[in-house]
Amino acid sequence: MPESPPSPGPPASPISRSRRPCAPNAHVVNVAYGCQFGCLWCPLRSRQGGQTAPELYTELPEQLERELRIRQRTGNLPREVLLNLTTDSFQPLPALLTLTHEVARLLLEAGCHLVLRTRGVVPEGFGELFRAHAPRIHAEVVLFSLERELLALYEPGAPSPRDRLETIRRLSAWGVQVQARIEPLIPFVSDTVGHLEELLRHIRSAGAERAAAAYLVLEPRILERLEANLPSAHQHLIKGSFRGQPWKRLGLHHDQRWLPERTRRDGYQRLRALAKRAGVEVRVCSCQNPGLGETCHLAPPEAPALVGAQAANGPAGPPRHQLDLFGEES
Repeated sequence: MPESPPSPGPPASPISRSRRPCAPNAHVVNVAYGCQFGCLWCPLRSRQGGQTAPELYTELPEQLERELRIRQRTGNLPREVLLNLTTDSFQPLPALLTLTHEVARLLLEAGCHLVLRTRGVVPEGFGELFRAHAPRIHAEVVLFSLERELLALYEPGAPSPRDRLETIRRLSAWGVQVQARIEPLIPFVSDTVGHLEELLRHIRSAGAERAAAAYLVLEPRILERLEANLPSAHQHLIKGSFRGQPWKRLGLHHDQRWLPERTRRDGYQRLRALAKRAGVEVRVCSCQNPGLGETCHLAPPEAPALVGAQAANGPAGPPRHQLDLFGEES
């Protein structure tokens, strides 16, 4: 099956509304499109075609600065901004890191809360900015496994788990609210007791007291990619776990297939029991578990979407459509 065109181009407006179920009141700012980490389960990768390097929106800081000034004057400044749903903010690309830093600075200095999710490494160069605004930064560091063999198969271009655990330590030392994210859980591959015990122990040792979690969700192109890149033993485990599950479409998503509800419920129950012993609170991500999960969102859920006039006047119109690296939109 041919891949879709690689990029929708830069957004028409630098700030759009979130469609993520666990953050319906948030806004979104994307500085780039695409990711070089090469994770097999990435929904965005299915729509990138052959593109491997992210497309940077280099004019975004100037556009965002103008937009923030207008919103401050009119009293509709976003209270909470999800940064970079169409790329990973902390890929080891100097131009992307510079762009991410500048956009984060503009948003934080304007008074917005900033929500980050990454499989990357937050450099020391972000320390001064993040320490100065720590109470309004909410970070999530994603870990799949500590096993080198699994990482090479499933997320070949991502930083090592040791580096990501160090990012948790670094953010915590800066005073940033940080949680881990265990994703994706794959039956008989990454959701076994021994695997999870070790991962949770390291997460807690790094300083994270909370973690979100979600099982693997399939899309047709993700399944094709797994079949093309995984050894037959892994393919059989995954296909067997999803056997008999129909393809469904939820909202704007492409066709998706979830694991049987009982499989997920039993898995999450096992994970929570292990996490409790490790001193980690686990929340199941509602974005990946419609009707089953809960909010895994870090920022205060009671926070209003906007400060000022627009909060009183009602929500803005629908945003220009954006694809989501983390599976929110498609």
